[in-house]
Amino acid sequence: MNQRQLRIFLAVCDHGTTAEAAKQLYLSQPAVSKALRDLETNIGVALFDREGNRLRLNQKGAAFRIQATALLRDYEQLAQFGARSRHQLPLRVGMSLTFGQATMPAAIARFQQAQPQVPLQLFAENVAQIQARLRRGEIDLALVEGTMAEAAYTAQRLSTYALWAVGAPQAASRLTLATVTKQRWLLREVGSTLRDRFEAALHRQGLQVQPWLESTNTTVLTNAAAAGLGLTILPAPLALPLLEANRLVKVTLPKALGMRTENYAIMRQDGVQDMRQVMIRCFQAAESASAL
Repeated sequence: MNQRQLRIFLAVCDHGTTAEAAKQLYLSQPAVSKALRDLETNIGVALFDREGNRLRLNQKGAAFRIQATALLRDYEQLAQFGARSRHQLPLRVGMSLTFGQATMPAAIARFQQAQPQVPLQLFAENVAQIQARLRRGEIDLALVEGTMAEAAYTAQRLSTYALWAVGAPQAASRLTLATVTKQRWLLREVGSTLRDRFEAALHRQGLQVQPWLESTNTTVLTNAAAAGLGLTILPAPLALPLLEANRLVKVTLPKALGMRTENYAIMRQDGVQDMRQVMIRCFQAAESASAL
């Protein structure tokens, strides 16, 4: 017994003759008749009483029709599982804290307006933590500074951020290589792109600093900087509102310490064009709007 036989059986039930069922199914009448015979042979039961050219369901056929209808309905629901699950299962998105602060609110608002039926599960952590979640299969999409040089993943470039040193309005406006290491630095934890980029730039010049304050929370660092406790490193999109509000000022670093990040959307290399692409486009639009 197979799905094709059941569909032909139900069509004959609905139309009363093999000729009419064949016409509705775009099959030949002999093909319909053979499918019915094969079905009855397979289950060992005659389902119709033959009356000339017409077929009349017998008692066993009527009971079989009920179960066949339910079985095909369940089959259709199972066949549509993939399409349904894309809307029922949450889209799991991990993003660096920079994206979480700078772009996430506008991007998620765009996504929910475009796809209100798709549930979301969001994570905002440092880059190392988000990359680890992607490797463990805990998220479907990572939005981070930098990419992953692994064949299992594909990356789409989103944007570029300049990284600035900022401090309280009374902070020095310009630093030299000699004075950089004399500042009190308020830095993110190891594994954060802001910390890693800054320390890499220092290392290239043979320099090193010990953070005066270390935190996983950028707001803690910016508040401390605004209070005059030291300097911190911020991506330009996060720094600009604080500069415009006169809470912080940009401190010019030596050209040799110029820093920037390339930002990417990273996902497993499975070739699936699904809600992840919709989310990426929402972040790209939000990034473009913030750049204006």
